[in-house]
Amino acid sequence: MTRPARRVLCAALLICLTLSACTSQSRKTASNLDMSHPRYTSRECQMALGRAQLHDNIKQTRVMASPVAVLLSGGSLFVPMLVVNAGLDTVDHLEASDISVYCGGPETPNREIAKEVLIGVGFGIRVGK
Repeated sequence: MTRPARRVLCAALLICLTLSACTSQSRKTASNLDMSHPRYTSRECQMALGRAQLHDNIKQTRVMASPVAVLLSGGSLFVPMLVVNAGLDTVDHLEASDISVYCGGPETPNREIAKEVLIGVGFGIRVGK
């Protein structure tokens, strides 16, 4: 393995380890809810809270798998991975907004969700370089 390839691999592993501690937006929203709100015990709220674990699993998997896929492809999967991750981030943010609404919190405007996803994609591009 060449020296530049080892550096890229080490950087990718470091990024994976750093980002693996991140939780999904759905989990962040769920952990910040007012548990004394009357809607917190509703069926809709509890079902939405259950879906937060799914988003955590998806985020952890893609944080680990995306850099590996890009490295193994020689960089040719960079743009497709970026698009897939942006889509998954969007779904996570929309679900987080639903969790908030179902459990008595405010709805996150679509404009704010788009802004947060674009910031996340921008961070992903900067980290990837």
